[in-house]
Amino acid sequence: MKQENRPDLIIHGSVNASGGVYNEVSVHGFGKIQGNVECADLYCAGHVTISGDVQATFAKVEGNASISGKVGMETMEIYGQADVNGDVDVSKLRVDGSAKVHGSLASEEVKLRGFLKVTGDCEAEEFKADGVFSIGGLLNAGHIEILLHGNCGAREIGGERIEVRKSGSGKLNKLLKHIFNNTLSVDSIEGDEIYLEYTRAKVVRGNSVEIGPGCEIDLVEYTGDFRKDISSQVKEHKQC
Repeated sequence: MKQENRPDLIIHGSVNASGGVYNEVSVHGFGKIQGNVECADLYCAGHVTISGDVQATFAKVEGNASISGKVGMETMEIYGQADVNGDVDVSKLRVDGSAKVHGSLASEEVKLRGFLKVTGDCEAEEFKADGVFSIGGLLNAGHIEILLHGNCGAREIGGERIEVRKSGSGKLNKLLKHIFNNTLSVDSIEGDEIYLEYTRAKVVRGNSVEIGPGCEIDLVEYTGDFRKDISSQVKEHKQC
């Protein structure tokens, strides 16, 4: 919603600007903004560097955005590249390009079709990845759905329903399979319903656990059902 008492910040060419409270921030050239930014909408079709925190209702990055502070938003869509040097707290995050978060990520909904790197924890209600990700800490979500297009990794994964599958036989997968192994690497996975393909893990704990093809698991602990594909390796499995 437009804030009538807020000015717009429109950047064309190369511009240095001050942070502040704006209605719309739109960057089509090369912009450097010093200080914190609060706005309704942020659009970046060029290159913007923000030396501070960013608070917005909606942000769309089609170019390159670099933010030195933390980010708080309702919706953030990344089709280009975004680099955030602090924590990110958003209601909805969509990454079709490349996003790097040098902190922790919290979101109700994460939809990934590109590349995502989080140095800390990633927490969401729903995490759907159809791309490549690296999470330095815990990936925790109610529903986790991962379609592997390359090597993905997290220190730990926790959730109610966890599903990991290898990508299909599309043109993109045929091109990337000669470069990437399409494997998820993680220390531990814990959930209620778990299905895994092409996953390497030390420990998997759950109620209903199915180990599909291409997995290497040291230990599986389950309270309900356990199934394993003949092609996968599970060193030890036990019902608790």
